[in-house]
Amino acid sequence: MNSRSLDIQRLLRKRQLNVQEQNLLTAHRIRESARPWLTREVPPALLRVAESHGIDWTRSLLLDLEFDFPGMASLTGSLLTDTERFIDFELETDSSYCQLLSVECWEDVTDQHDHGLRNRGTGKGYATIALETRRELLGLPTR
Repeated sequence: MNSRSLDIQRLLRKRQLNVQEQNLLTAHRIRESARPWLTREVPPALLRVAESHGIDWTRSLLLDLEFDFPGMASLTGSLLTDTERFIDFELETDSSYCQLLSVECWEDVTDQHDHGLRNRGTGKGYATIALETRRELLGLPTR
């Protein structure tokens, strides 16, 4: 284990966290949710819908993806695009997730996320941390 993972394991056991520790755990959770989708095959229906909206998948990050969640569409999740926009989606597909049946939701929710750099009591906002994590995971230059 490297020192980063040891720090995260220690933080996960702590009851009270300071602002920097809260931000580290948020980044860790985003990283752990998104990292598998960098190497795992993304459902073809989702890829096609993203491409139809002009999204460059190689520079985007899938933040969350649920399959067949009860009461929801076949594919539901969140995407951080190549243009640094946050998209929430719900897609109805066939059972193989290849054929798109309908787009229930494809919404840009960027303005609903916290982009703050120095929020009192919480530090960086979720959007700021997610954008930094996207750049880190995709090997993009930082701003």
